[in-house]
Amino acid sequence: MESLAPNWTLDDDDEMVKDYFVKINRPYTEDTMIDILKNQPDRFSLYWAILALRKIGTKNSIEYLKNVVHYKNMDIQGTSVLTIAKLADGEENEFLGELLLDKEFKQKWYAMAAIFFKANDRPLPYILEYGTKKIKNCKNMLEADGLVITYLARYAPENIECQKLFAKINKNFDSMPPRAQKCLKEEFPQIFGNS
Repeated sequence: MESLAPNWTLDDDDEMVKDYFVKINRPYTEDTMIDILKNQPDRFSLYWAILALRKIGTKNSIEYLKNVVHYKNMDIQGTSVLTIAKLADGEENEFLGELLLDKEFKQKWYAMAAIFFKANDRPLPYILEYGTKKIKNCKNMLEADGLVITYLARYAPENIECQKLFAKINKNFDSMPPRAQKCLKEEFPQIFGNS
């Protein structure tokens, strides 16, 4: 069964990342990557340091990754939240949920994808608030909205606010993008596409 939620391991090609640091003559260590995050010499080094931390980082790196989630480059924003997800193993899902309500953080889909890496109910209030504000009709759904709906259907199907949102979605379910319709009907037949 296909789902809108990504099923990633977040295991990137370590050789490409290592090669970058060989080229710039920097040690491939967590301390080096944290130094790059602190000093932000350029966006390329920053991007590769974030990817490196996904492989060699520990939970000690998370605070430094949080400091770059608002970096103006979209790749940096998306990559940093995915790396936080990998290192935190679900423990930072509340922080990731808060990013949905943060106007400076533009990569909402990546925040939701990061939450799904090790999903739990910690970000539920933030996801519910975001979904209630942003999902106005099914025709103009953003990509992140499908992940929001999937999350809420998994973690809060009995919640009154979720039920209101699900009723609104079901009213114009046929105007939702076809792939989203198919995935939601298959994964949550008791909630979607029956009205």
